Amino acid sequence: MASDRIEGPKFRVAGHLKENSIKQQSVANLIGKSLGTTNRKIRGKSGFTVDEIQILHDNLEIPIEIFFN
Repeated sequence: MASDRIEGPKFRVAGHLKENSIKQQSVANLIGKSLGTTNRKIRGKSGFTVDEIQILHDNLEIPIEIFFN
């Protein structure tokens, strides 16, 4: 459902992962998506769901605001 997708600011998530040495594969494993799908989400080509954002915040301590403009 489109209403629960968050279209995040491009590259802020990628920058945060790099700065904190968090691997894309770790993100993919946590949200249950393929590496390709996760890469698109990280690069801002596709949105994270609210549930995915919460999972990443809870498990990797990624600030929720990083997903928003």
